Amino acid sequence: MINFQAVSPTNENYFLKLLEENAMQGWLNMLMTRQPRYLAHQHYFGQEYPILAEETGNYLGCYQLTKHQGFINGELNTLGYLNSLRITPAYRHKIRVVKAGFDHLRQSMHIPDYCYTSIASDNKVAKRLLEKGLASLPSYRPLGELCTLVIAQQQSKSYNLWQPTQNYQAVVNFYNHQARQYQLAPYLDPAWLKAAKLPVLAHYQNKKITACAVLWNQQAFKQIMVNQYHPLVKLARPFYNGYAQLTGRPLLPNIKQTLDQTFLAFFQIADEQLLLPLLTDALNYCRTRLLTLSLAKDQPLLKNIIKKLKAITYQTTIYGVDLMSHPNWLPLRLKPEAAIL
Repeated sequence: MINFQAVSPTNENYFLKLLEENAMQGWLNMLMTRQPRYLAHQHYFGQEYPILAEETGNYLGCYQLTKHQGFINGELNTLGYLNSLRITPAYRHKIRVVKAGFDHLRQSMHIPDYCYTSIASDNKVAKRLLEKGLASLPSYRPLGELCTLVIAQQQSKSYNLWQPTQNYQAVVNFYNHQARQYQLAPYLDPAWLKAAKLPVLAHYQNKKITACAVLWNQQAFKQIMVNQYHPLVKLARPFYNGYAQLTGRPLLPNIKQTLDQTFLAFFQIADEQLLLPLLTDALNYCRTRLLTLSLAKDQPLLKNIIKKLKAITYQTTIYGVDLMSHPNWLPLRLKPEAAIL
C-alpha cells in the first residue's frame, strides 16, 4: 500500500533526493533542486504543498501542488500548479502509482477549478501517457506551448529605455491590467513585491508606465542545472561552446553546474513593437551570465527575438488538468511566469 506524507523538516531530504535523481526529460535532462533546504524558502510565491509517496519503507515518488492567484479568461482566480511530479525508475511504468497520487491529491486538498502543469515538449513518453485519456487519470488538455529563452548577457545594448523604480503600486497596477488579457499570468501583489526586495524596472512614455519587469535571481534557494545531454549534443558541445564564446551565445554548462541566470519576471508591455529593444536594454541590468524569460510560442515576434538575441530555447507544453472539474478555457495567449514554474 502506498502511503503519502506531507514534506516536513524530518523528511525533506528525501524530497530533494527524488528531485535530484529524477531529472526532467528532454534533449537535455534538466534538474531543479532547492538546496540547502527545500522548506527554507517554502511559499516563496503562492502556497506550496509538497507530498512524498512511500511504500514498504521506500520513497518512490513525490509531487507538489502550488496555489497562487492568477488570471483565467480575463478574471482573477485561484490557480493550482501541479509540479515536481517525480517517480523512481522502478515504479515509473506502474500506472497504480500515478493513480494513487492523483487520488490522494483529490482527497487531501481543496483543489482549485483551474489547475495546470508544464511538461517538456520533447518528453514524448510523459506526453503520450497523459494524453491517452485513461479513465484512472485526470484529463490533460493541451493549452499551448511556451518557449523559454536563455540569453547571454553579452547581447546587451544600452537604449536607456528602463528606469529602476520603487513605485511598486504603480508597477503592480500596470502589470495586473496587462496580465488580465492572458491565460495563467500570475497576479502580482504590491506587498509581495515590496517584501521581495528585488530590482524592479519600468519603462515610461508620457510619464506613464508602458512596460515593467522584475529581475529575479533565485540561485540562493532554487538551482537549475543540466543533469544529462543527449549523446549527439554531448559530442557537439565543445565545438558549440567555442562558437558560442565568439558570437555571444549562451554556453552549454557542465553537468550539475548551476545555471548562472536571472529571470526577467513579471514582464508586461503595452506596445509589443518595443519587445526586442526592451529585452536588449534589460540585459544591462542583469548581473548574471544569463537572462531567462518565457514567451508564448505563438508570439509573432518570437522568431526574430531568438535570432537577434542568439537565444537558446527550451519548449514546454502547458496543460489544463481537470482534477475536480472541467472548466472552460478561452483561446487566449498563454503567459505563465517561468520563474515560478
